[in-house]
Amino acid sequence: MKFLLKTISIASLVALTGCVTSEDIQSGVNTFKGQNYKAAFAQLGFPDAENKIAGHTVYTWGNQNSGSYTVPTYQTATTYVNGQAITTNIQGSRTESFNYECRLSLIVNSAGIVVDTKVEGNLGGCERYARFAPKPQPKKV
Repeated sequence: MKFLLKTISIASLVALTGCVTSEDIQSGVNTFKGQNYKAAFAQLGFPDAENKIAGHTVYTWGNQNSGSYTVPTYQTATTYVNGQAITTNIQGSRTESFNYECRLSLIVNSAGIVVDTKVEGNLGGCERYARFAPKPQPKKV
């Protein structure tokens, strides 16, 4: 039963993340490399933090979303009364929780050009950055 619950939980997580991979996310944020930081601001809005480190400016965006939801549960119990099997269906619920978080940092040189990116978090929190990834070109026949 635990295996089934774990499998359902993993399948739910995959469905919620919309089949986004960490490579999609990295590819998306890498589109900012070589651009002026203002192009990133136009796409992402103003950052949550700005730090100066070793002659570079690090702009950081962060998000976190957590909560819980109720999942129905079903169990079947069989009882024997005078040798006769009696099946009972039991319905209940359990609470599942989630925690999506992400932190994106853009490292910008003194000329205002993004020279590096860093993404920390999980797929659920960072998936929004995958939309910046270049779309694959259809193969010409």
